[in-house]
Amino acid sequence: MRILLAQVKAEFNVEKNADRLIKIVRNHDADIYIFPELYLTGYLLRDKVIENAVTPEDPVMRKIADLSNGKIIVFGFPERENFIYNSAAVMHDGKIEVARKIYLPNFGPFEEKLYFKEGDAPFVTNTSFGKIGVQICYDAFFPEVAKIQALKGAELIINISASPVTSRSLFETVIPARAIENTTFFAYVNWTGLQRTMEFWGGSMLYSPRGSLIYKAPYFEESIGIVEIDTSEIDIARRLRPTLRDTRRTFFNLQSP
Repeated sequence: MRILLAQVKAEFNVEKNADRLIKIVRNHDADIYIFPELYLTGYLLRDKVIENAVTPEDPVMRKIADLSNGKIIVFGFPERENFIYNSAAVMHDGKIEVARKIYLPNFGPFEEKLYFKEGDAPFVTNTSFGKIGVQICYDAFFPEVAKIQALKGAELIINISASPVTSRSLFETVIPARAIENTTFFAYVNWTGLQRTMEFWGGSMLYSPRGSLIYKAPYFEESIGIVEIDTSEIDIARRLRPTLRDTRRTFFNLQSP
């Protein structure tokens, strides 16, 4: 399975961002294409998020989804549905699914609760490449999100992010921990560059089910990395350290997948 991690900048322009995404998908051979949090519109929209939010069936979304036959495309966008959500589009085989950010940061430079409503459930979907879980940025700091995704069968967990430089050391600690805890592949795709007053550090990464670093993007510059993973590593990792088998599912009110 080939995974493309698109550590790219975006403008406050939906059409330009969508066109660049489409160009990257068309020009690179992969099975899964991952772009950062709120990539479609730019991250620091503030009150302009209201006029820029789109529904999953908006024409620009459908144009991207039409490219998803035989592949998966994941990117962040502000979703309009009664409320506005900080969401990830998960497109595969022409379908559009949505993963909503569960934990919204509202401290320091972050003010997401002013503009977005929280999602209410960890997202997992079944695809032609197996089950994947998708979460967004701050969700990674709450281990129950990834744990529930893994218990529901996710073999790959994707976190799309807009993380500023002040959070770099924290994400570089948390992401491998989530992979080890859940014996899953874990892909993290971050913004890079400067937007308004916030500088994003990049450093997108992919970890194996045993916590080995498979891929690391450079800091503070755009990068498109394509990595091939072997999902048979998951069974090996789970035999060597059966954290999912030994998880007390009653804590999560879940049955075996």
